[in-house]
Order: sequence, then structure tokens, then C-alpha cells
Amino acid sequence: MLNSETEAETLIDALRHCETAWLFTGSDFKTLIFPVMVFATVVSPRHDPLALACTVCWLWFHLFQFNVSNQSYSADEEIVNKPWRPLLSGRIGVEDSRTLRWALLVFCLGLSSIFSINVLITSGVSTVLMILHDDLYLGHHPIFRNLCNVAAHVTAGVGSGEPSLDGTSIKAFSCSALVILLTIHAQDFADVSGDRKSGDELCRL
Repeated sequence: MLNSETEAETLIDALRHCETAWLFTGSDFKTLIFPVMVFATVVSPRHDPLALACTVCWLWFHLFQFNVSNQSYSADEEIVNKPWRPLLSGRIGVEDSRTLRWALLVFCLGLSSIFSINVLITSGVSTVLMILHDDLYLGHHPIFRNLCNVAAHVTAGVGSGEPSLDGTSIKAFSCSALVILLTIHAQDFADVSGDRKSGDELCRL
């Protein structure tokens, strides 16, 4: 009986952790996971279901890493804009999220090393961008924030695609980067009320 109760509690805890991970990343599936996967599939000459599954896992864990880091530095506007986020709803504390962030950094680098040196380098670049965006506060500057986001999308696409890209793929990535640079600030329109509360002055149309 005791073992059954312990197993049930373990299962409940595991499901709660899975839900917390989803809350960290769920809102970015439409802005990062799906677009990058479609793009990577189009530029890739191969269509291997196993490779696609590995790509989704790689991309999600890097998104998880970035979001845990970014949300652990959440400004006051997130209380108004996204009160359901794990830190603001009390599902995880700031110190625990910072510990998780560094653990994910090591995990993502280790995961990337399994695939190829190019994927490992891409993961390293993604980590540097995360540190610039969060720890060095470039995410609070309207221009550098957009540049960091563009670079993050490009590295995600490169890491999810082929190890070597031809001229057409490079042109496609360049055009995609330009579109993101000119339009990514539009996703902040929904956060205007919270941004005003915190005094955030990011560029808007």
C-alpha cells in the first residue's frame, strides 16, 4: 500500500514538473518551434522522421533553457501580461529557476555534442546570446534586443537544419532574419499595459 502511494506521489510530481516545463515554453511554439521546424524541413533535402523527432527535442530543450533564463529575470510587467508563468504563479522560485537554467545549459551542450561539432558550436552560440540578452541586459535595449532575437532564431534554424547549408539555404536564412528583424517587435503589442507599468520603452510601431 505504501509503495502504491509513493508511486502515485512520484507520478503526480512528474506530471507537475512536465506541466511547469510546458508553461515555460508553450507560448513560444507558434513563434519559434513551428516556424523553425517548417523552415528546417523545407531547406533539408532529407525527410527522416527520426531525425525530425531529434530536431524537435533539440530545439525544445534550447527554448526551455532560454525561457527559464529569461523568465527568471522577469520584469514587473510580466505580472500584468503573463501571470500564469511558473515563477509568477509560484510553481518554482527564482533561485531554483536559476539553478535549472545552468543545469539546462550543461544538458543542452551535452545533447548537442551527440550530433556533431557544428550543432555543438550552434548550441554554444545560443548560450552566449542568452547571456548577452539576460545577464548583460541587452534584452532591455530596443535595438540590441531585436538583434539578439534575430540571432537566436537563426541559430535555432541552423541547429535544426543540415550540418552544411548550400547557397539557397543561406539566402533563405538571410531573408528570414531580415523579416524577423523588421517584425519581431510586433509580438510585444499585447504587452503594452504591463510595459507601461514597468517603464519599458521598447520600439513599437
